[in-house]
Amino acid sequence: MIRTALVGFGLAGEHLHAPYLHAPDYQLIAVQSSRSEAVATYDATLPVYPTLEALLEAEQVDLVVIATANQLHYPLARLALLSGCDVLVEKPFTVTLEEAETLTELARVHDRLLTVYHNRRYTKDFRTLMSLLASGRLGTIQTFEAHYDRYRPDVQDRWREQDIPGAGLLYDLGSHLIDQALVAFNEVPDRVFCDQTIQRQGGLVDDYTHLILAFGTRRAILHIGSIVPAVGPSLTVHGTKGSYFVDEVDTKRTTYQFAQANGPLEDFPFIPGHFGDYYTDLAPAIRKRTTPPVSPKQAELVMKIIDCAQKSAKVGTWIEVD
Repeated sequence: MIRTALVGFGLAGEHLHAPYLHAPDYQLIAVQSSRSEAVATYDATLPVYPTLEALLEAEQVDLVVIATANQLHYPLARLALLSGCDVLVEKPFTVTLEEAETLTELARVHDRLLTVYHNRRYTKDFRTLMSLLASGRLGTIQTFEAHYDRYRPDVQDRWREQDIPGAGLLYDLGSHLIDQALVAFNEVPDRVFCDQTIQRQGGLVDDYTHLILAFGTRRAILHIGSIVPAVGPSLTVHGTKGSYFVDEVDTKRTTYQFAQANGPLEDFPFIPGHFGDYYTDLAPAIRKRTTPPVSPKQAELVMKIIDCAQKSAKVGTWIEVD
């Protein structure tokens, strides 16, 4: 089994990573966290270390999973790579494009596997979209409009909403939508436009983001809001042959709506999706030293789009993607 260390045991570590680190592919051998009591409640047999340095010195580790605050992704991933471990980083990859490029090169030089947990490629609505594209039923995407809206009018006391590097919705939820758009279009956009603001009283970081990626004359429209009392469709995709509609993020419905050109709107069952499938796909890549589910270059491109979006929001104009 792949001997795995988990760094961070907050929301992401405890709920989005630890549940999948088990047989037959993985063995969770240790955790680095300040929440030792929470780790003990989860599994009292797991050793908990105060630092990643101490963990790596004491344990034999194949894979390090980093699920900490965003600004710690780079230094921790760098340490793990230099220690000879493969590394999975929770999204976003890093805080800056330069950090992402450095880690990608470091993994190449040291022949280590490096990947980023863009797990929303594995939702049922996105898997279904990719199936429709592969079958040709949708045709060529013309407009991709994705919303990740929520009603959270009150600012919470957590690092994601503090004025620190890597905080804010562009990093938190925007990275999901950007990755999905890039995978769906399967090409690099020409230009990026981003409008950001703080809508909630007492807010310190962006809680409203509207992002447009231009692929020639085609568009990906990505929207995230925090004061949305009643959410609308989370995903609307228009192709040259059909249109695809999903009612909300993490929909409880078992069906989506689809219509061919000039045809009626009909309901069809989703293809199943599960976050754990990411780890299922990752295991053979680690064993066979092949490309992981999310390659470093794909994750790096997400960071390039975030970098362009930040520049666009600052100057209020389109930014060319180099």
